[in-house]
Amino acid sequence: MSEDSAHFSSNGLTLPLLEHLKRHPKRLVFPEGEDIRLLHVAEYLVGQEAVIPILLGRREVIVNMAKEAGICLRFIRIIEPEKSSDFELFCERFTRVEKMKGNDPGNVREIMKSPFNFASMMALYGQADAVLAGNLHGSAPVFRAVSRYKKEPEQGNSLFAISVVVCEHLKKLGGDGIFFIADAGVSPVPGVSDMAYYAVETGKMARHILGRPVQVSMISASTNGSIPGVPSQRAHAAAVLAQSQLEQLNIGEHITVEGEIQIDAALSPAAYNMRVQHSVLRKPSDVLIFPTLDSADIARKLLAMLPGVSEYGMVIQDILFPIAEVSRLATIDQIYGASLLVANEAIQFHELYPNGQALLY
Repeated sequence: MSEDSAHFSSNGLTLPLLEHLKRHPKRLVFPEGEDIRLLHVAEYLVGQEAVIPILLGRREVIVNMAKEAGICLRFIRIIEPEKSSDFELFCERFTRVEKMKGNDPGNVREIMKSPFNFASMMALYGQADAVLAGNLHGSAPVFRAVSRYKKEPEQGNSLFAISVVVCEHLKKLGGDGIFFIADAGVSPVPGVSDMAYYAVETGKMARHILGRPVQVSMISASTNGSIPGVPSQRAHAAAVLAQSQLEQLNIGEHITVEGEIQIDAALSPAAYNMRVQHSVLRKPSDVLIFPTLDSADIARKLLAMLPGVSEYGMVIQDILFPIAEVSRLATIDQIYGASLLVANEAIQFHELYPNGQALLY
């Protein structure tokens, strides 16, 4: 194997995710397969018997890249979309569904040439379990492509993204040092109902990944009205709504929401004791819901730049299949962690929807 295991983190997040996948391997498709970083990750995941990688791209290019780097492509599938036996089938099904929706399908062959659309169709039709993209072309084409495959909207909720950050040195505060941040990629200024939705869904993901009850905090510049203003009122209203929704779902004892609350009080037991409730010390929050995209993006990128911190891309929510997006600057380890995350989401997805979720497709 070309990459030593030291290149892949083994922390409180990635280790249990890897072990879980070894028991439930999943097929992960990478639309931007002509990337040496992906080849290293794919080879390692195969070696761990955790993921079956599928790379989209020019076979000759990928094979030559692997040969030059000494990477073994055994059990790594390579597909050139236009040459695939499924290309015409995907074109036909895409056309049919778009017409059912009342849409003009447009130039279907050009649409399906896009590796993002081809990968999406693979996931929709059960030929892959999850998708990981963004490593070569960034987030814009990813979101543009997958927005076609959004779940039916619930109460007007929009797409959003969850970023997972591991700060092992923050374990000294009493938590796991694993934080789920939302919305990290889509809505500039979410409304109250959107923020509540983010809190509920991110809480569910955190509970699934961590395997225990979780604490969600609506982050603000204010704690319990300490700095009056519309943003803090919005965060407080969202916290109340989210907790009500969790109670209706009968999971309020597993996922609790508080807010509005300042970031230091959410993460530091001592700050919580001072700002929120004297004589009460509790573990740091697991889920951080930010009031704007700006604040979430700044927080996750600032954290990712600190020594000893790992940030593992964004898992996009409300799509008909599990999908994650990574930065063009992502390291091999970040792509590895994001792969583990989205593949584990696929495990839960197939438990919830054993017959598939994409009813239209």
